[in-house]
Amino acid sequence: MDPMFRKLLVLMLWLVSLAANAAGLDVYLVRHAETQANASGIHNTVTSGSFSEEGEAQIRMLTNGLAHYRFDAILVSPTERTLYTIAPYLLQTGRSAEIWPEIAECCWQKDRMSSGPGALVWGDDIRLPVAIAPQFVFRTGIPQRSFANRSYADGVAQVRQAADLIRQRYGHSGKSILLVLHYHSGAVLMAELLDQDREQLPHLKNARLTHLRQDDAGQFHILTANSRLESGEEE
Repeated sequence: MDPMFRKLLVLMLWLVSLAANAAGLDVYLVRHAETQANASGIHNTVTSGSFSEEGEAQIRMLTNGLAHYRFDAILVSPTERTLYTIAPYLLQTGRSAEIWPEIAECCWQKDRMSSGPGALVWGDDIRLPVAIAPQFVFRTGIPQRSFANRSYADGVAQVRQAADLIRQRYGHSGKSILLVLHYHSGAVLMAELLDQDREQLPHLKNARLTHLRQDDAGQFHILTANSRLESGEEE
């Protein structure tokens, strides 16, 4: 091979590699559909785990609307309200979603300042509903445990681990990932990725899509917030 051609080929391969490494990441966040608890303000194990009539309609809307998007990975909180929100889409498309305990609901405590440093505290084993279990896989390949947060700081530590994992596994990959999560955990995750105070960020609405994009420098920015998905188009 001609030495000059070889040098040119090496340069081209280096530029291609550089461009690939500079690629960003598209992160889509969707909060679970409206539950009876969201609708009534009464929170217990029954109302938090069952959908309102509006929530059922939102699930149908998501199932149809998300079909217009391409996701390289789908990550979901292990709660029933998140699993059942995304399960019809997974069944319709033949996809599976990965269980991420790190994005389960947390950080609802009002006292955010006096809870001390956060810690990752493991809780019970995660048990998937039998009817929809085939649509989900555990990230580790074996059943995982949930987190048992004792404070706001514990919850932040949990979600911060999710943000770190997202950057490590998907950052600068040029991929598109969907996360199905919650009001508070979603707010903390956005704050971690965007490096902003959560109070300055949009509040996630039930079954709406929020789109973050990572730029070449690794910084995330909000492109759209709380988009409706009736037509599969972002507002």
